[in-house]
Amino acid sequence: MTDQNKVSGKIINYNSSYIGDVYFSEKISELKIKDSDDYNNIIIPGFIDLHCHGGNGFDVMEGSKSIIEMSKYHLMHGTTSIMPTTWTNTLENTISALKGFNEIKNDNHNILGIHLEGPFINPNKLGAQPNLTEKPSLNFIKKILEISDVKIITLAPEIDGMQEFINDLIDLNIKVQFGHTLADFSCCDKIMKDNEVGFTHLYNAMSGNDHRSPGVLSAALSKGKYAEIICDSIHVSKEAIKIAKKCIPGLYAITDSINASGLNDGEYIFAKNFIKKENNSAKIKSDGTLAGSIVTMDQTFKNLISMDFSLEEAVALTSYNASKYMNLDNVGIIQKNFLSNFLILDKEFNLKEVYLRGKKIDV
Repeated sequence: MTDQNKVSGKIINYNSSYIGDVYFSEKISELKIKDSDDYNNIIIPGFIDLHCHGGNGFDVMEGSKSIIEMSKYHLMHGTTSIMPTTWTNTLENTISALKGFNEIKNDNHNILGIHLEGPFINPNKLGAQPNLTEKPSLNFIKKILEISDVKIITLAPEIDGMQEFINDLIDLNIKVQFGHTLADFSCCDKIMKDNEVGFTHLYNAMSGNDHRSPGVLSAALSKGKYAEIICDSIHVSKEAIKIAKKCIPGLYAITDSINASGLNDGEYIFAKNFIKKENNSAKIKSDGTLAGSIVTMDQTFKNLISMDFSLEEAVALTSYNASKYMNLDNVGIIQKNFLSNFLILDKEFNLKEVYLRGKKIDV
């Protein structure tokens, strides 16, 4: 081990923190605890973002080059594991966007797989999605699987034919998430009794927790094990995030970031909508609907700290819980023999250095 393969500071995992040294190459080879209270750096696991549409002007639906570039942008903000996410579109356009994805994944170690958001969602709960929804189609999925490794799909469970379709998806080892849905509690409960189900951008674009007509949010808060949530301080309040954290053991933060992230305030196009970026948010110009977010995971981490989550809780929300949801056994924690995907922060939680498989990334 040489000096260039060692970093020192306060090491934060989801369940512990201590001052020490991390020795590493592609994987972490050794951890040494120091008997000291003095440190300059905070060392945390690399962020895991399982729902991200774009950034720095690039959109997943624009194809291979854009997927690479948006992933690089978020890597520079500490996301060492990313799930590029589509939006509702035709089979032809989705195939065009994802052509060559598996080659991209093999060459870019920060890319996990694809999250399909739609097209099997409720046309009456589109949010910023275009109205190109479809009925459940196993043919659609099989065509996409020929060219890309789909890991997650967001769908509306109330759509006709969805029960059998969900069974097929789970047989294909695709994680099913409820989102852009107006389902009632009983519809969700019926499916959740036999299957592990996640929830897409919890609270947003789903039926709520009405005390007489419980919906998808009720199912998530009462029975959910995992759910994603946007922590940009715009989509969901601090209080609602705290409630979700109390109810859902595997709650994890995502960005839901779009192409306008990292760009100047102004007008852009996302998911066939004209949007306006200002005041740290992006909204559809015509009606003010939130159109994804423009947040990055390093800002998300700082937001969580400002909401009075502990460092350990913030790490759980930004890396560990997502790794458990996806059954990833080599990331999400700073531990011997795990991949050297970790971040160096200063004491104000600003990102200083990013390491991907032991390689320092220019930020």
